[in-house]
Amino acid sequence: MRLALALLLALIASPAFAAVFTFAGKLNGRDIVVELTQPRDGAVAGRYAFLDWGADVPLVPVSSQDFNWVLHEEAMCGEDDCELADTGEVIKAPLAAVWEVSFDPVSFTASVTRTVNGPKSKPQGINLETIGWRPLDPSQTATATSLHERSASYAYMNEWKLNWTTAPYEMTLLDVPLEESAPEEIDGAQFHYVTDPRTKFPFPRAISLPNDESVTRVNAILADHHRRMNLSALDCLAMVHASYGVNSEWSIMGGHLADYDNEQVTLTYLSPRLVSWTQSGSLYCTGAHPYNHYDSYTYDLETGDRLDPAKIIASWVPRQWGAEAGEIADVEIARANPDAYKWGPDQDLIAFVKERIPQDVYMGDAETDEICFGDNAIADHLDIRIVAGPKIMFTVSGYPHVMSVCTTDLFAASLDELKPFLAPTAADYFED
Repeated sequence: MRLALALLLALIASPAFAAVFTFAGKLNGRDIVVELTQPRDGAVAGRYAFLDWGADVPLVPVSSQDFNWVLHEEAMCGEDDCELADTGEVIKAPLAAVWEVSFDPVSFTASVTRTVNGPKSKPQGINLETIGWRPLDPSQTATATSLHERSASYAYMNEWKLNWTTAPYEMTLLDVPLEESAPEEIDGAQFHYVTDPRTKFPFPRAISLPNDESVTRVNAILADHHRRMNLSALDCLAMVHASYGVNSEWSIMGGHLADYDNEQVTLTYLSPRLVSWTQSGSLYCTGAHPYNHYDSYTYDLETGDRLDPAKIIASWVPRQWGAEAGEIADVEIARANPDAYKWGPDQDLIAFVKERIPQDVYMGDAETDEICFGDNAIADHLDIRIVAGPKIMFTVSGYPHVMSVCTTDLFAASLDELKPFLAPTAADYFED
C-alpha cells in the first residue's frame, strides 16, 4: 500500500493527473469516511459521512496551497437559506463548519482543524488516515456535487464496477456490520437475509448450496445488488444539501430513504447455477411520480450475468421496439443490434400463457385486461424467474407508470409441462 501511494505522490506532480483520496477518522467520537480530491485546476473538493448514518455531507472548495486546503462544510437546507440557479449551481447555502486540512505526503495522513460556524465555537482536531485512492477522470469537474453524484450513479450504472479499487469511498461507506435473519431453505439450498441497519431493508445471502458448491459467486451477485440499492437510499438521505441539488422548495423530498426501508425483497430460487428473487415497493425521492414496481431477477452464476430467458425458453424471440406481437425479427440481425430490439415470447408461447392465466388475475374490465394481458402486452411485458421445484414463474412487469397495476405473477409451470418450449440449454441449469 505504501509503495502504491508513493507512486501516486509522484504522479500527482503531473498536471494531467489528479487523484481522489479516501480517508478514515473520527468526528465527535463517531467513525467517518472522508473523500478529498487533489488540486489540479482549482481548489480541493470533498465530502464525508458518519458510518452509522451514511448520508454524505458536502465539503465545498475554498482554497488550496500545496498540501494545505480549506473547505466549507455545508449545513442542511432550512426553509429559506438555500438557493440554486436554474442551471443547478449553488447560489446560497448555510455554513456548518470550516475545514482546514493539512496533508502529509510522507505518512499519507491528514490533520484537520474543524471550526463549527458560531460565535462560541472551539476548533476541533480530526486525524485522517488514507485507506484508498482512485484516479479522477480528467473530464470530471472536481466538486462536492460530482463526488456525490458518482455514488448515486452506481444505483443504475450496473456496468460500473463497484469494488475497493474503483470505489474505495463507497465500499468503506457500505462496510458496516449487517444484521442477519434466521436461516431458510429452498430445494436443499440454505440462505438468510441481511440488513444494513441504516437502510433497513433485508436482502438475501446464500449460506450453503447442494453438493457443497461454493457460495462465493452467488453472494458476490447478491452483495453487489444490495450495495447499489443502499447507495440509492443513502443518496436520498443526503438530499437536504444545496450541493446535492436541493433548495428550500425541494428539501422535503430528501432527508429520507426514498422508501427503500419498505422495499420487499424475496428470494425465490437458489441453486449452484441460478439465483432468482423479486423486488417490490414504491420508491420515491424526487421526480414526477414514484417507481411502483414488482420486478423479477434471475442470474446465471456461471457467467455472473442476468439470465437470458432464451437459454431456458426456445420460444423467446426478438421484435423491434413497438412492433406487434406477430412481427418477429431476424434473430441474427437482432443479436447484432441489441439496442434496437426487445425479446419476448413467440405467438405459441403467448397462447400458452394466456390459456393458463388464472381468472383472479384479470381486472374484470375488458379494455384494461387487453392492455394488461392481451397479445401485445404479453409480448412486451412477459418475464420469467425460477421458483422452488424447480418451476418457471411467468410474470409481467415493466408497464408505464399509469398501468403499473398490471404488474403481477401469472402462474408457475413445471419443466415437464414446458417441454415443448424449452431450449436445448435448459437442461444445463437444472441438472441434479
